[in-house]
Amino acid sequence: MRGRVWSAGSPCYFEDSNGKCWKPGPHGLCSAPSSGAAALVQHSDFDQLCKYNPPYGFRPLCSEKGGQEALKMLRSLRDPAKCFYQTCAVVGASGNLLSARLGSSIDSHDAVIRINFAPDGRNTARLRTAPHRHEPTWIADLGERTTWRVLTMEGYGYLTHYPRLWLQPPRGHGEHANMSGIPQEPLLAVSCHQPGTQGRCRAERLEQVFAHPESASYLINPLLLGQTARRFFSGVRNQKTLSTGMTAIAFAQQMCGQVHIYGFGNGSCGGQCYHFYDCGPTSKEVSQEHFFTKPEASQGFHNFSAQASTLLRMASDGIVVPHWGSCDRRLGDPPPEHASIARARGRTGRGRGGRRGGRMHRMRGRA
Repeated sequence: MRGRVWSAGSPCYFEDSNGKCWKPGPHGLCSAPSSGAAALVQHSDFDQLCKYNPPYGFRPLCSEKGGQEALKMLRSLRDPAKCFYQTCAVVGASGNLLSARLGSSIDSHDAVIRINFAPDGRNTARLRTAPHRHEPTWIADLGERTTWRVLTMEGYGYLTHYPRLWLQPPRGHGEHANMSGIPQEPLLAVSCHQPGTQGRCRAERLEQVFAHPESASYLINPLLLGQTARRFFSGVRNQKTLSTGMTAIAFAQQMCGQVHIYGFGNGSCGGQCYHFYDCGPTSKEVSQEHFFTKPEASQGFHNFSAQASTLLRMASDGIVVPHWGSCDRRLGDPPPEHASIARARGRTGRGRGGRRGGRMHRMRGRA
């Protein structure tokens, strides 16, 4: 929906294109509109939250010892300073972004939401696995803004500020043990698949990550993800949970007046690289066809063929505005001298930072 965002003196926090006034809910601007689940867990229906098992509920957490204290903590989590944007760009990591020159369009939105560790244009230019290092070209393809980053608690554990194997409390986004050095942008929206007595989503971890007053991390409402899964993936095999990309789209639907998607595959570019940062003459990249034709390719977590069909349906229904990008494997079309540097770098082998198995590779198949 398109319309006018809330301003001082207005009773509405958003007025849609039909003139309907959306008023702030009892918890503030982050509350859900008149229908649908809220974006953030603190505004969830906790009776329903305790009814469903992970990944679409917190039933184990509700029944464990100390669970009620954990629920009380979740209810008290603070909202971000801003939680409604008129237009949002949700940016995936598809190779379709290469040479598509969508960076300016991405950066033009009120909020830019990126997925897992897929970098912006400026940071992609520094990657050893990238097909070239021409920063202006990468910015032209990917943009350079990031307002939110959506990831799982598994992904959160790969961030450098988190101690190895989760054996100590986190340091937050900053360098200080008391989390006082946390930058407030980009904000992190995190999904939690296994809340309970063990693992990264147990109560003490949720409190450490989300309850600190300096935290810039926010827990996505599992009921929102369940709502999306039932609507679009009911009965789909090899689909245990939403991909992080679909999670980001569901999150954006509740946070944004209009959702534009970039860097998502719709099934029409099977030969294109799966990830733009792994696409090049020296990379052992995986094609999109591998995931579109083999539903079990992500160990049964996500059926990307069904996801492609869902995205086409959402675009047809006006739920999202798609920017599909390019199917041509032109590797970004940097100036010739930079393309030559990329090829020469590949012949000399991988140096520091070129190891396989980095944090983005560990997240392969989960986007």
